[in-house]
Amino acid sequence: MLVHAREAPGRGRGIFAAQQISAGDVVLREPPVLLYPQHGTAAAFCSHCLRAFNSLEENAAAVVACSTCGLVGFCGPPCAAAAAVDPGSHCPAVCRLLSACNLSGLTDEQQTALQFLFRCCSLRAAAAAGDAAAAARLTTITSLQAPPALPSLEAAADGSSSGSNHGGWSAGSTEVRELHGRLSHALAAAGAGPAAALSLEEVAELLRRDAANGYGIMAPSAPDGERRIRGTGLYALPSLINHECLPNVARFDRFDRPPGEDPAPAANAAVEFRALHDIPQEEEITQSYFPLPWPLGERQQRCREDYGFECTCPRCKEEATWSEEESEWETDDDAGMEDAEAAGGGAGGSACAHAHADGAQQQGQQGAAGPAAAGQEGQQQQQADPAYINLFLLKYVCPREGCYGTLAPLPGQPAGRPGGPLFECNMCGGRRSEAEFLAELEAAD
Repeated sequence: MLVHAREAPGRGRGIFAAQQISAGDVVLREPPVLLYPQHGTAAAFCSHCLRAFNSLEENAAAVVACSTCGLVGFCGPPCAAAAAVDPGSHCPAVCRLLSACNLSGLTDEQQTALQFLFRCCSLRAAAAAGDAAAAARLTTITSLQAPPALPSLEAAADGSSSGSNHGGWSAGSTEVRELHGRLSHALAAAGAGPAAALSLEEVAELLRRDAANGYGIMAPSAPDGERRIRGTGLYALPSLINHECLPNVARFDRFDRPPGEDPAPAANAAVEFRALHDIPQEEEITQSYFPLPWPLGERQQRCREDYGFECTCPRCKEEATWSEEESEWETDDDAGMEDAEAAGGGAGGSACAHAHADGAQQQGQQGAAGPAAAGQEGQQQQQADPAYINLFLLKYVCPREGCYGTLAPLPGQPAGRPGGPLFECNMCGGRRSEAEFLAELEAAD
């Protein structure tokens, strides 16, 4: 294995290179601990693996509706059969809860939160019945780290909370109490035993851990270019990857790859992290929680509000000395930037959105990865000057108008490839060679 987890003094746990890693190497590839659909778009995606039905083409006839509730479907009989015996998927127990729950008056976010809670209740009941695998999955979920609930939300005068911030799911909020009440009613109506029940405090803790660690999986672009979240995935080791404003890995996925390429149901749901450049042994593996072009103020605000820490990485320290104009990366498409935000600037293929905070209460961050210029990758940076930052962004931010994804070298490229390494965008899938990048730099100069 190329990486290992260990404590990082002052930063909580993290993932580190176990050996020298080369640019384009797949640093980590892992299947999800739990997947669940976005309620508002669930009818368009497989409820077991989140594959888009409109990506099946000649296999579209294989789509199978749930024979019990009829509210969701599967991309084929293999996923339908796998879900039926998986307590963390749309199994009979989850199906009964979905059918029994009163969802009227709830927002899409709240209905989606119940999809997550239904699966947690199902895993809990299965674990109580002796299912060791379900118990292990539930332990992984409940062990995920998250910043504490925001005191200002817990003590809100009207007892409400937005739930939009990762610290906003507090047991004292009106929203969490409402979700707990609807969940408890559904459990009773579905005839679930006490082993499946969750207390108000447990509901709040699960929602905070999910919000702080879940990777929101983006749907393919609609004809008008709009992208929506299809669902969320929780991953064990990836939840330990800490933030860096100049990261050394980017995240990719292929949720919509053809079913025939998968060795087993839901194999398409694995995510992988590719090295942007060479990474020395024992350097921390980092990803950006936000689109790389975000200005300092927005990055700092989201780090504080969503993840509970103050980012003091070399890029943030350097940009804190700049004027407001110097801190702005030129953008011409706010909608594209919003898509990249949902995808965390590191989403891939169908684009996983990044939202996690394991070890997020760290106060200091490791130095940025090495310079983006050819021949300089992999040198640990304790400082980041303006030229370095601009070169990093020019090299690794997708140049496609309105995309703002992250470019990473394709894995397995032969040494000495004509034109240099080929880079792929983890948002739009576009490609650019090293030679093309250098030519663009020369033309710009």
